[in-house]
Amino acid sequence: MNHKITISALLTSFAVMATAAPPPMPPDIYAAGPTSPQVANTGLFAPERAAYALLEGALQEAEAAIAATNCSDSVGTYDLYIFSDGSVKNPSANLVTVDSPASSFTLYATINRNDQFKGQSMTISQTEPGAFKRVALRDYFADVAYNAQGTIMTMKSSLQVKGINNIYNLFQGSVFKDFYAATDSLTGLPYIFDWGLQSLSKLGYPIQKYWQRSKALRDDGEPGRTLIVKDRLVGPTSCRIVIDTQNYNNSDFFSQWGTLTISTNVPSAAFEFDF
Repeated sequence: MNHKITISALLTSFAVMATAAPPPMPPDIYAAGPTSPQVANTGLFAPERAAYALLEGALQEAEAAIAATNCSDSVGTYDLYIFSDGSVKNPSANLVTVDSPASSFTLYATINRNDQFKGQSMTISQTEPGAFKRVALRDYFADVAYNAQGTIMTMKSSLQVKGINNIYNLFQGSVFKDFYAATDSLTGLPYIFDWGLQSLSKLGYPIQKYWQRSKALRDDGEPGRTLIVKDRLVGPTSCRIVIDTQNYNNSDFFSQWGTLTISTNVPSAAFEFDF
C-alpha cells in the first residue's frame, strides 16, 4: 500500500510540475508581431530557392532513416554536395547528393516558372533507389511552394524506407518555415535566416517533430556558407542533424559542398552560428 501511495504521489508531483511551466515564447524576431512588415521581401535567388528545398529533402531522408532505426546508429559526419542554377524543368541542373558508408542518395529539383504575384513551386524527387548508413531509401517525392516574397516555404513529402523487419514503410514529412534577411551590425554582412517546424509521419500518422533554424551567407568577395541545424523535439531520443556547406551562392548558381552530421545532442545544447 505504501508503495502504491508513493507512486501515486510521484505521478501527481510530476503532473503539477509539468503544468506549472508556461508554454514557450516565440523567437525574438516575432516578439513584436509578424515579420512581414519588417522584411517585405527576402530577395531569394531562384538557385537558392531550389537549394534550400533540396537540402530540406536531404534532411528528411536522414530523419526517416533515423526513425526506421535509431539516432545512435546514425551518428557520424557524411559528405554532401549540392548544385543548383535554378533552371526551369531541368532537374539535372538542380541536385543534392549525400554519401555515407557503402551508401548514397541523390535528389533532384524540377522547378516551375516563377509567378511574381503568387510565388514559385517545384518538386523534389529521387529517381533511383539509394541508402543512408545502409538503410534503403526509395521513391522520395515532395511538393514545395514559396510565396511571392520568398518569406515562406511549405513542403509536403513522402518516401519509402526499409525498416528493421526488412520491409519498406511509407513515411511523410510536412514542413512550414519562413525566411528573413538581416545585416550584422558589426561586420555589415547580409545574412539570410530561416526558422521552422516539421512533422514526420509513418503510414499517415505523426510520430516525430523537428525544429529547424539556419543561417546563410552569399559569396560576395568571400566563400558563401549555409548552416542548417535540426533538433528532434518529439520522438524516442534526442537527435540533432546539421548541414554545413561552403563555396558559391550567387544569382547565377548555388554550388557548395560540405557535411551532414548527426549527433545525440539535446535541443538545448549550444550551437554557434559563427560566421
